[in-house]
Parts: sequence; structure tokens; C-alpha cells
Amino acid sequence: MQTLFFDFDGTLVDSETFHANNWSTYLATYGVTLTADDFIEYYAGVTWPKIAKHFIDSYQLNVDVVTITTEMEALTDAKIRQQGIPALPGVDAVLQAFSGKVPMAVVTGAPRDYVEGVLKLHGWLDLFDQVFSGYEVVNNKPSPDVYLQACQAMKIQPDQAVAIEDSRTGLQSAKSADIYCLLINAHQSLTATNADHTFFSMVEAKPLLTLLFKDKLLFETV
Repeated sequence: MQTLFFDFDGTLVDSETFHANNWSTYLATYGVTLTADDFIEYYAGVTWPKIAKHFIDSYQLNVDVVTITTEMEALTDAKIRQQGIPALPGVDAVLQAFSGKVPMAVVTGAPRDYVEGVLKLHGWLDLFDQVFSGYEVVNNKPSPDVYLQACQAMKIQPDQAVAIEDSRTGLQSAKSADIYCLLINAHQSLTATNADHTFFSMVEAKPLLTLLFKDKLLFETV
């Protein structure tokens, strides 16, 4: 394998819980109840405009998609400034071990500014060769567009890449691009998937990643 792709939300940082709580708080102002578990199971990896449209249509909310997404972005920015978003276990160790040895990129369905801002807060932005956002291609995840764009830009074939995802949406995107994909998620409902491997944490996944990229890791340490 030649290149390692990371999803962002729920893969590098514990943002699915973070976003779940924010969406729950926001939708409560419209009288809609959404638990964190339901958000993680049904909406993890789904773009915010799609989430907004779903709740507008399902609950006949008197608001438009742009308003909801704009207000959610403002709420998210405020929460990040207040408390940040914690890294998931084992992520920093993998990034530090692989950076400079294995070409790495973030391939996300989230907006670039948000992702790069959080990466900077963790001191990770310079560890990646590039960041690819699904907002900058014709079709966001679960379409394969953003992964295909990443492969083209990184000058590799899809079968030379490994993707790490945490959601069905992201997994579908990677597999539709014919990329070898690891699903890392502690949520029990996501264990039965068509991922090439499934793990509960990056800590568990690190030995396999080391094996998949052993040639590059050994070459660079000689």
C-alpha cells in the first residue's frame, strides 16, 4: 500500500458525540427530540444540509436548510472555541509514527475551514500532505467523488490506498472508489459491515496499519 487516507469526524476526533449533542440542543429549540445515540447511528457522516432537510421535511419545520446549516455552523464554532474537540484514542500516535514516511491525506465530507481549524488546534495539519473536502466535489460522500479526487491528486490508483472511516456513509464512499477500507467505531450497530476490517479504536487498528505499510515504514527508518 502506498497512501493512507483518514476521514475526519469520528475518525481522528471524537466529534460525532460533539456534533450529536450540538444537533440535539439545536433541534430542541424547534421541539424535536434527537438523542446522541440516534444521531451517531443514523446521521454520522451525513452532510449537514441533508440532515437539515430531513428534519425540516419530517417535522414540517418553519425554517430553511441554509438557516439551519448557518446557525449550526455558528453553534459549532462557538463550542469549539469553548471546549475544543478531543482526539480519539491512539490517533496522535499513528499520525506521528506515519507522518513523513507514508503519504497521508484527510478525505472528509465536512467543510475544509472547519477541518483545517481543528487539525491546527491539535498540531496535526502539517502532518498531512493534503486535505480533501466533499464540499469541493460534485457529489459528497457517500459518493466516491472525493476519494477519486484524492487518488488523482496524490497520483495513485485506488487499490494502492487505505482509507480509515467511522460511518456507513464514509465506508460506502471509500468502497465505491475501490479503496481498501478499515472501519473504526465503538458503536455496536456498525460492526456488521462490508469493511475490509473493523476495529473499536485506532489503538486496535495500529498493528494492521503498520503491517500494511511495513515496506514504507522500514525503508524510511533505515
